[in-house]
Amino acid sequence: MPNRMIEIATNNKKLSVYRGFLRIEEEGDVQKDVPFNSIQALIVTAFNVVYTNNLLQRLCEENIPLVILGKNYAPSGMLLSYVGQSRQTEVQQAQIENKKPLEKKIWQLIVKEKIKNQSRVLDLFGKENPLRPICKTVLSGDSSNREAYAARLYFKSLFGGDFVRDKDKEGINSFLNYGYAILRSALARYVVAAGLNPSYGVGHCNKLNPFCLVDDLIEPFRPIVDGFVYDIFKKFPDTSELTSVHKAGLSSLLTKDFYNGEGMSPLSMILQQTVWDLVTIYKTKEVRFNFNSHLFESRLL
Repeated sequence: MPNRMIEIATNNKKLSVYRGFLRIEEEGDVQKDVPFNSIQALIVTAFNVVYTNNLLQRLCEENIPLVILGKNYAPSGMLLSYVGQSRQTEVQQAQIENKKPLEKKIWQLIVKEKIKNQSRVLDLFGKENPLRPICKTVLSGDSSNREAYAARLYFKSLFGGDFVRDKDKEGINSFLNYGYAILRSALARYVVAAGLNPSYGVGHCNKLNPFCLVDDLIEPFRPIVDGFVYDIFKKFPDTSELTSVHKAGLSSLLTKDFYNGEGMSPLSMILQQTVWDLVTIYKTKEVRFNFNSHLFESRLL
């Protein structure tokens, strides 16, 4: 299974295809050849990067997301394969035939699990936890917007009263941006591989966002990034710059093993299971996710 997140962080690179490899060049010199079958996603944060059309075609064929990160490591765009697997028509037909009550129930469970995981992060680090009762008040479709209310309390409790979650701000926010981008790119890959239409979401419905469903499914897993980033700043409070070491740590979250109640599974497999849970929900109309309640046991961070 692909497990490498390849980041292009240095300017003036050329990216192309060489046999079965992604070739990375600078000023005509070959710097690295990376097998396509080992790549989870290709992430670009540098400027003046040149891509060949053959490369873009090959990334689509291999269902490897190309993620462009802009200012402060916030995603600017993503290239992702849209076709190419036999389940697509069947799965998307089931997806688009869903009724609003089912979608609202799905979103309710996603928001509940997100708030539960935020609460688990606060407990893990011994923070004041005002979230415990909130998940019990999430209505169908989160019509009372408990998600936003919980998020305001959560970030201030975790990172301090002066912290504001703003993707354009530096420091902690840039670390969160990068970590979320890692999860988003992986989930986008799994959503397409399962035959789902990534633009048709249940909670996110922005007509300008082609990855609404991905942004739905990422929500319960954002607290994993939050906890990892908090741990960095707790151990190294003078941290300011997102270095290659920090990026590597955030990227490695996908291969990190978590206890699932019976054994250990890498986060990438847990993400895939959530995607397949959704496929099953669409087909059976029975709303049930196999969310992992053990993600935030202290020995795993």
